[in-house]
Amino acid sequence: MLFRGFLAGPRLVRVFYFSLALAALPLVIWNGFIQQVNAEWNDLTLRLLPSTQTEAVRQVVLVAVDDRTAARHGAIPLDRRILAAGLRSLAQAGPRVLAVDLLLSEPGDPGADAELARSLALFPHRILGAALGANDSPSPVWIWPLPELEATSTVAHVHAAPDPDGDVRSVLLAKVGESRRLWALGLESARLFLRADRPVETADSIILGSLRIPATASSSRTLWINYSGPEGTFQRVSFADLIERSTDAAIFRDKLVILGVTAQGAGDRVFTPVSAGIGMSGIEIHANVFRTIVDQAFVEPLGPTGEVVLGVLLIATTCFAVFRLQGTRLFVTFVALAGLLFGAGFASVPVGYFLPIGSLLTILAIAATIAGVAEYAILGRSLATEVSRRKEYASRVQAIAHEIKTPLTAILGSSEMISEGLVPEQQRVEMAGIIHKESKRLTGLVETFLNVERVASGAVQLEKRPVALRQLCQEVVERGQLYAARKKSHVELEAPELQVRADPELLAFAIYNLITNGVKYSPKNSIVQVRVEDARSEVSISVTDKGYGIAIGEKEKIFDRFYRSQRAEPLGEKGTGIGLSLVKEIVQQHGGTVAVESAPGTGSRFTITVPKE
Repeated sequence: MLFRGFLAGPRLVRVFYFSLALAALPLVIWNGFIQQVNAEWNDLTLRLLPSTQTEAVRQVVLVAVDDRTAARHGAIPLDRRILAAGLRSLAQAGPRVLAVDLLLSEPGDPGADAELARSLALFPHRILGAALGANDSPSPVWIWPLPELEATSTVAHVHAAPDPDGDVRSVLLAKVGESRRLWALGLESARLFLRADRPVETADSIILGSLRIPATASSSRTLWINYSGPEGTFQRVSFADLIERSTDAAIFRDKLVILGVTAQGAGDRVFTPVSAGIGMSGIEIHANVFRTIVDQAFVEPLGPTGEVVLGVLLIATTCFAVFRLQGTRLFVTFVALAGLLFGAGFASVPVGYFLPIGSLLTILAIAATIAGVAEYAILGRSLATEVSRRKEYASRVQAIAHEIKTPLTAILGSSEMISEGLVPEQQRVEMAGIIHKESKRLTGLVETFLNVERVASGAVQLEKRPVALRQLCQEVVERGQLYAARKKSHVELEAPELQVRADPELLAFAIYNLITNGVKYSPKNSIVQVRVEDARSEVSISVTDKGYGIAIGEKEKIFDRFYRSQRAEPLGEKGTGIGLSLVKEIVQQHGGTVAVESAPGTGSRFTITVPKE
């Protein structure tokens, strides 16, 4: 019932503003500024969510070449002998996987390079970092580890994927350069830690052992990073403590150890959604990639299809709310919708989705504005129509009061004279006849007035059924012929065999009214012609008289209630000015039209056109 009400009334306006809101949808969803608002909202969501200490987080230890290491053991990059000494100390602790986020591509002292290679060989599962050089060629060059270091090591890329605003929200799990394709260090760390085989790729994911990573080929294997917290969430040890053997070796046992630079001036920091003040170190980002994969804490944007579906639902809900509600209830509904969107934005991340809150709030605002303005216009038009109806009703009451006044005056005067008993018997009989005649006229006026009101308000419901139009017209013409006999006029019919779906009583009333008008306003001994014609999906019924005609300026007015032609009154023909308005109402309820062709002195032709079905 509610939706039936929504579709009723000024339907076209509502369809238009709903369509206008839908047309704005792509402009909102794929707007660069709003996309940035979506990203900032997702960042805020990650910052507000509590830090997570999952088993995967506890399986990671970060070894930081930090400012303390540089202060005690020399500038960065560290001397490779010092690096080798620290790695030997770490190897004794027995980590499961070592991932080195250092670019070891430049040859150094041969003895130091050899010592470093021997230290790396102490780790059964080790990963060395590689990076693409900064150039604009179609196939950029890899900055590759030294051959003696690379031997038997897994090589992985250490690139993040900053967004246009500089924040790292995702990582490309695969990168290509010089026809070589490398997996991301975080992915290779997860593979070796889980002792899984090489990744298997499908169009919409990467299969790593029993894990399915939602990184599609169409997105260049992009993985959205679900940060477990700000810098410092993962356990961290200074490389200086390894060299100086001042840390408990047990914390490294059977863990993933990621070694890299965190010193402030080293340049290996980037901003992330959970950064506070300074950027996050590269090793912490790799750890978060590892944690996202191992915990299967995958998050991804809703995607274009999901955004469009949500947008359409939100537009429909907003437009319906504007249509159904008003005032405080409407305001509370909008506040509740906005609150629901905010709540859904927070709740969606744990279940694996980033909702486009900026887009949805903008859609809510635009749809509410468009629908509100349109409904305000509809309301204004309805009020104007209601005012016009009230004025029209007042004029109808005034007109009927004027019409009623004449018979009432005659009745009052005659009855007063009779009551005084001073009139002769013959005159009293005549006065009684006047009272009877005027009472019948008064009754007819009231009945006609009520009929007009019922038809105009829709209280008279059409009872459509198949009607043999020729037979109907013959019956009406026979009645009209009786009326025409008083003026020695004649009514002729020309009608083929046709069938329409109509209310026979109301349609007969409309035709009869046109016939009696034709007789009434034509001279004596006239002919009134009724003609029925087939017009494909419609039928037309015309009534032509030989009357005095209608002035051009009166053609549009004659269908108004209580309007009488200026030529009619001097002719002495009595009328209420209601008949043609009833004809118009009846024809319009049948989905048809009524028109008049006339000029002064040439007669008139009234034509009713109604659909066959």
